[in-house]
Amino acid sequence: MTLNQIAIQNLRRRKGKTLFLLLTFMLVVGTITTLNLLSDNMKKDLQKSLSQYGANLIITPKSEHLALSYGGLAVSGVDYDVKNLMPESLDKLQHMILPGDSIAPKVIGSAEGNEQTYLIVGVDFAKELQIKPWWKIEGQVPKNQEVVLGASIAAQKSLKIGDAIKINNQNLEISGIMQETGGSEDNVVFTPFQEARDLTGIKDEWSMIELNVAEPQKLLPLIVKELPEANIAQVSQLVQSTQENVDRFDEFSKSISIVLVIIGAFVIISALAGNVNDRVRELGVFRAIGFRQSHVLSLLGREALIVSLSGSLLGYLLGSLLPFVLGSILFQKTMPLQLNASFGVPCILGAMLIGFLAMIYPAWRATKLNPQEALHYM
Repeated sequence: MTLNQIAIQNLRRRKGKTLFLLLTFMLVVGTITTLNLLSDNMKKDLQKSLSQYGANLIITPKSEHLALSYGGLAVSGVDYDVKNLMPESLDKLQHMILPGDSIAPKVIGSAEGNEQTYLIVGVDFAKELQIKPWWKIEGQVPKNQEVVLGASIAAQKSLKIGDAIKINNQNLEISGIMQETGGSEDNVVFTPFQEARDLTGIKDEWSMIELNVAEPQKLLPLIVKELPEANIAQVSQLVQSTQENVDRFDEFSKSISIVLVIIGAFVIISALAGNVNDRVRELGVFRAIGFRQSHVLSLLGREALIVSLSGSLLGYLLGSLLPFVLGSILFQKTMPLQLNASFGVPCILGAMLIGFLAMIYPAWRATKLNPQEALHYM
């Protein structure tokens, strides 16, 4: 019988202690893997949102807001002293940006339709599609007396390309339908600028201007100086709270991982040391029948490696599966099932190293065991 076979038989005979060690490795590695994958997915989602949000500077009219309350209850506030983005605002911005930067002004308002009020957004489709490459339009870009519908409106009204929609007593042909984006675009009627101005009554002003520039930090002070009547928001500001939450969760994950490794190492050392102490008689028999110290050390080391490899591998697989299973429940989103070898392999090897190191001291004690003294326990 080989040492591997003896090690496996020893583990099988001590089912309770072997199961305890397996569960310890599974808990530590599984929890660390789950926290790492959740943190990694949150970072990727944030980065994806930043990369997909084409504009990194958003300019809107400045207004003052008065918060109101009555009887201790907050009620809707009032916007007053509303500034406008005048036509020259766009001209000033176009002189500030560099070649390669993108600018996309918008006219935004509402218009009455058949038993429904529509949100009308007038855009330059060439510029919008440049700054928002994820927009996909089925059909054609609209011309005069034509519109592009968001996916939700088209689905609710059972409208298709070539149909007409009545807005402000005008029959406008649907030249295209925007594919679902999951954002506000799904509930918008898109038109060229002049059509939007005619429908909403907005004259020469701009409702919002989006910029995608290479150096937003350098451009921001110039815009503030040239457009005092405007509010300027950076995407970095808009996602700052999300970034802070992601960073906190990442720090929390690392802290929990370190604590789990320390606690798990102590539990494993204690369990393995107790296991050796309980096997004094058995090890004495091995020594008495001719096992050398190196054989005993190798046997105990193999047992530790088998348990740590099995437990850490099961823990890693379970930890990789949990985000996929629980993602839709806890985070209202489907997380991909992924096995990251660059994380999994070091994690499993680290667990095996801890298991092996935890066995060194009790194994060393076992090698110093006098066979005659050990046989006294029989």
